[in-house]
Amino acid sequence: MTRKTDLTRRGLLRGVAAGATVLAAPAVFTGRARAADKKITVTSWGGNYHNMVKANFVEPFTAETGIEVQLVDNGDMAKVKAQVLSNSVTWDVVDAPAAFATSGAKDKLWEPLDDALLKTSGLVEKPNEFYMPMYLYSGGILWDTKRNPDKHPVDFAGFYDVEKFPGRRCMRHLAPEALEAALVADGVAPKDLYPLDVDRAFKKLDELKPHISKFASSTPEQVSSVVQNEADFSYSYYNRVKAAVTNGANLDFSFEQTNNSLDFFAIPKGSKNKEAAMQFVEFCLKPKQQKAWSLAGYFVPNVQSVLDDIKASSEGGYLPDLGNGKNVIINAEWWGDNFDAVQRRYSEWMIS
Repeated sequence: MTRKTDLTRRGLLRGVAAGATVLAAPAVFTGRARAADKKITVTSWGGNYHNMVKANFVEPFTAETGIEVQLVDNGDMAKVKAQVLSNSVTWDVVDAPAAFATSGAKDKLWEPLDDALLKTSGLVEKPNEFYMPMYLYSGGILWDTKRNPDKHPVDFAGFYDVEKFPGRRCMRHLAPEALEAALVADGVAPKDLYPLDVDRAFKKLDELKPHISKFASSTPEQVSSVVQNEADFSYSYYNRVKAAVTNGANLDFSFEQTNNSLDFFAIPKGSKNKEAAMQFVEFCLKPKQQKAWSLAGYFVPNVQSVLDDIKASSEGGYLPDLGNGKNVIINAEWWGDNFDAVQRRYSEWMIS
């Protein structure tokens, strides 16, 4: 029987708030034999995210194990499915957002995690049989500070209010997070989002469509669209905006309201380097790696002791308030059941 994780608003609220009331144990791993595999391929999401994966996970992993890691960007689920169904799997670890992880498990695209990983303790979110929660990320609204220094949206309702905030919008090419933002903009309280009213979400999306100048085909494009003056307002992630600002872009990001979603690591069914892939996933959960990764990308770590440490430090100001009533927690299980159909509809809507 497939074991489900508690990927709900209540589960994440409990985990993120735990440090205030209990002393969390560090992540503990059971013993593992060193893998004989000498090279694995791991997917990433391009841009500065690629560089962070390389610096915080890949390079230290190779230094410790001798296993080489090749990074491949933008590992979408259509490619995962094609590899598994054709029995020609070339990726060993997929960096999978919530909808990818849960829908992939439903479609039987992942290898079961081994016992050593399933028994890992001290995590904010426990592993599913087929995928390991790695961190939580936040997505929100961004704008150009020179073109729109004062008049810009800071939440989802503002992003959809084209009269109050006129300008071109850039939208992501994936339905998860986009539908949640549309429904919140239409007046649905974040705690009441699920099950998503898909028809209502698309009705709201239709209102915005005449003002959408670009559908970003990759995460970096969600930021570059504003930098290159292809859009005035967009939706992306703080670490992407921060990296662009470091490189001279005139951007800002709003923490006023965000979508918050778990990201997972999963191993495609038929991986030829399964043992090394398991070893890589385990390595990325080490407290040292989790802390470096979280601070580099402004993420919420999935190791409770690391989360507590960051919350107690001066560096933890970026951590989202998941209980403030405004921020959205993405329901991974709902997307696991509905991703294929809703994404198909969203893809057709983009080109209609």
